[in-house]
Amino acid sequence: MINRLKEMRKDELVRGSVILFIVLALFNFLNYVFHISMARILGPADFGILAALMSIAYILGIPGEAIQTISSRYTSTFSAKNDFGKIKDFFYRSLNKSVLFALGAFTLLIPFAFLFSKLLNIKIGLLLITNLLVFYIFTIPIGRGILQGKKKFYVLGWSLIIEAAVKVIFAIIFVFAGLKVYGAIGGVWAGGIIAFAIVLIALRDIRKFCRVRASFSNVYRTNMPILVAVTAVVIMYSIDILFARAFFSAEVAGRYAFVSMIGKVIIFVSFAIGKALLPISSEDFEKGKDTELLFRKALILVCIISGIILAFYGIIPKTIIWLISLGSTQYVSSSALLFPLGLSYTLLSITNVVILYKVSINKMGRSWIFLIFSAIQALAWILFHGTVLEFAYSFVFVNAIMFLYSIFFIKR
Repeated sequence: MINRLKEMRKDELVRGSVILFIVLALFNFLNYVFHISMARILGPADFGILAALMSIAYILGIPGEAIQTISSRYTSTFSAKNDFGKIKDFFYRSLNKSVLFALGAFTLLIPFAFLFSKLLNIKIGLLLITNLLVFYIFTIPIGRGILQGKKKFYVLGWSLIIEAAVKVIFAIIFVFAGLKVYGAIGGVWAGGIIAFAIVLIALRDIRKFCRVRASFSNVYRTNMPILVAVTAVVIMYSIDILFARAFFSAEVAGRYAFVSMIGKVIIFVSFAIGKALLPISSEDFEKGKDTELLFRKALILVCIISGIILAFYGIIPKTIIWLISLGSTQYVSSSALLFPLGLSYTLLSITNVVILYKVSINKMGRSWIFLIFSAIQALAWILFHGTVLEFAYSFVFVNAIMFLYSIFFIKR
């Protein structure tokens, strides 16, 4: 038994997963403190607005997830060959292009902000401030992807933890100062600025190498399958709150958003395993090593962790909601939603690991099919939203189909 534990400590996937698990647990805990404190202070109606804005931020963050994944993939490939000068070149060139893309994206989002302001009944100022996050979303993932690709999980983790802590502190200060939802978004901005500074400091070792020009002429076309697949996953765990706000009253949508936030614990915890798997599997693949055992380990870890959390969601949903809401009775009435939402995120977590593994071994053919499931999900919600519980179970159904396709995807 002792020997087995020693072997596990030496296992790179287990060690990396544990580090990121602890880090992301703290990060997500602080994010939950943010959401819980905002839910308590703002109340269901205003919290529903904040939850919708955060969902928009997640959707805007789709390129960020893809950028970090691609950045990690390139960095791990260069690290395997000790091409650190190329990592420096990749960082500077990517950062310059990301700023330009962010500027273009914000400009294009302005008319959509006015449209969503009417559809979701949210002030235009809040939407514009949220859209400004594209500058953070397009830039910081480059640095974090390099840290992930170099397997600097500790530094990556500290940037996340400090960002979340600053967000909580400033959001509470701003909201108590009377800024309400504006204050909450202001806290998000404060955390992002501090996190970006930390990442730049952490990359000082990259800057000391001589810059070596590398060829990235086909970077967008080559990595389009990655962007599509990551987009599909992020959309699936982000858009439910927006649709709920469109179909239900502010109070009902706010309660749904709170329970959905608890359900997302499963997928955010599983991200630790996926983020550790990607650079390790990618580097092993470049060195010609077998990666299937690594993938099976990651899959087993996700299933075990998700299964344990889901069991609690099924057995004591009211207690969990009551505890997380710090004794509030405003959200307990929606406890029946916790298990189906948790099941949806469990299925999505497994699909996410499959996608990241396929990314690591350059086998992402037909990834566009995953994006179709997002469209199917939107259609399912349009057809089945008679009650909020029906809405939740349609989420389970589409995630189950996506999960079944991911099993087929593994074997391709």
